[in-house]
Amino acid sequence: MALSPARYPLLSPHYAPLPPPDSTHEPENHQTDSDDDSIDVTNEEDSSSYSPPANSYPQNCISYGPLGIESAAETAARLLFMAVKWARNLPSFAGLAFRDQVTLLEEGWSELFLLNAVQWCAPLDAAASALFGTEHDTGAGECRRRLRAVVSRYRSVLVDPAEFACMKAIVLFKPETRGLKDPLQIENLQDQAQVMLMTHTRTAHGTAPARFGRLLLLLPLLRLVTPQQLEKEFFAKTIGETPMEKVLADMYKN
Repeated sequence: MALSPARYPLLSPHYAPLPPPDSTHEPENHQTDSDDDSIDVTNEEDSSSYSPPANSYPQNCISYGPLGIESAAETAARLLFMAVKWARNLPSFAGLAFRDQVTLLEEGWSELFLLNAVQWCAPLDAAASALFGTEHDTGAGECRRRLRAVVSRYRSVLVDPAEFACMKAIVLFKPETRGLKDPLQIENLQDQAQVMLMTHTRTAHGTAPARFGRLLLLLPLLRLVTPQQLEKEFFAKTIGETPMEKVLADMYKN
């Protein structure tokens, strides 16, 4: 259950590890099960070095530069690739039945995408403007106005990388998702993610006792924009009439 990235080797050389926590604040490992049963959410992405596979949707997913100098569609495509890559590299997720993996990804892709967007774009004004529009952009629709409101709330809390990782795991492991083969195992993984988040907030942000609850209350904001709205706003030009389910499956397999 420890958040130290040293406990779990990172699965991709393109990923940069989280900064090591202060040794005086690292949570103790009170684990009762074997290491194989523990959740790993520390495979943080390095947005500057990651690029989508060039052989997938090549007409739209090439020549990527650092976040902030792309179009909104290019940035959105990159963030979705990063979200799928992050999920696939979780040992706890990869240990589930393949059908459950795909089902959970189809259910939670929009929330993973938005958490990635907030994490990687919110600190970069140029990228945030390209993806979410600006307050002075009179042509921005209701979708982008809602997204700006979500970004503003997350910015006000200053969510750190470890918290983002735990929150991604919470929205990924949804035991209530229809069609799951092993919902009890998925519920256990979601519980572990919540415990990790609570442990981290207590050790790293001990002067803010309400922080854990505040972070959990941020998660429903991700549903202010529906997956259908996100697909229309950011991915229609990239995937055309291809169903998002097929896009996710192709990205996950490749």
